[in-house]
Amino acid sequence: MKSTRKTTIGECAEIIPGVLPHGKPNQPACYSYSAVQPGQLTSGGLAGDFGTVTRDIPCADAQFLQSGDILIKRLNPDCAVVFHEHNNPVVASSNVFVIRAGEKLVPTFLAFLLEGSSLMQRIAQRSGVETTVSAVTAQQIANCEIPLPPLELQHKLGELWKLNKREEKLLRGLLAENARRLRALCGTLHL
Repeated sequence: MKSTRKTTIGECAEIIPGVLPHGKPNQPACYSYSAVQPGQLTSGGLAGDFGTVTRDIPCADAQFLQSGDILIKRLNPDCAVVFHEHNNPVVASSNVFVIRAGEKLVPTFLAFLLEGSSLMQRIAQRSGVETTVSAVTAQQIANCEIPLPPLELQHKLGELWKLNKREEKLLRGLLAENARRLRALCGTLHL
């Protein structure tokens, strides 16, 4: 088996900051985009409705999310979400970073590393400021060192991460259903 080498996220992925609103007060914006908001990023994936970013200049092509992009919060990052195709063009809002993996890095493997190790916490701690809100920068993400095993192993570990996510979702659903049944049973006792 080939040995695992070390690299930085910036050497094998592009870090794209989210889109800032742009325009002058009291003037209508010419462009309106669906945008992923930080609150939508959960350990179970994307949740809720997209927000809107309005601008008087268009977004660059690279700012539109692509399938396989990894999304993390700029403030207090706690999970990694792999974006999947959407019917309409979507951008990341200003408090979300996009990590676009290059050809040597499997997106689900990087998400696995971000969530499965202390990597996200290490990125957040690089700010050097001890506060209750940790704000990460693109440079801190780019400079973070990661192992880079062969692509075949990255694919396998990424698939295990995805299966674990599905299992967590199923277990949450099972717990919710059990709680619903217990409430229904309690209701039959006419308390």
